[in-house]
Amino acid sequence: MEYELTNEQLELTNVTIAIPVRSQPVISDIDGTYHWTFNKLEWQIPIIDASHSSGSLDFNVPGDDPGAFFPVTVSFACQQTLFDIEVTKVTTADDEEVEFTKSVALIPDQYAVI
Repeated sequence: MEYELTNEQLELTNVTIAIPVRSQPVISDIDGTYHWTFNKLEWQIPIIDASHSSGSLDFNVPGDDPGAFFPVTVSFACQQTLFDIEVTKVTTADDEEVEFTKSVALIPDQYAVI
C-alpha cells in the first residue's frame, strides 16, 4: 500500500490508515509505525508534508480475496484549509468592523476507500 501527497501546501498530522485484515500481518517494510488488533492493521504516520510526501507499507497475510482489504479508512488532522481560504475581516450588518479570532482545522468526519 502506498500514499502520495498531491497538494504539497498541506501538512497532515497524526495520519492513521486502517486496513481490515483477518489475521496478524507480517510487515516487511513500512514508512511509519503500525498497530494490529484482532481484525485491523493501523498504519500510523506522524506527518505527511512536502518533505515527507510519499510512503509505503508492505505486508503479507494469508488469503486470496483482495476485496477483504476494504474499506480502508483514513484519519488525519490539518491546521490549514483545503483551498487556502482566509477570513480577513468581519463586519456587522451596519458595516462596522468586529474584532475576531480564528482557529483553522481540517479534520474529516469520514474518509474511506471502498
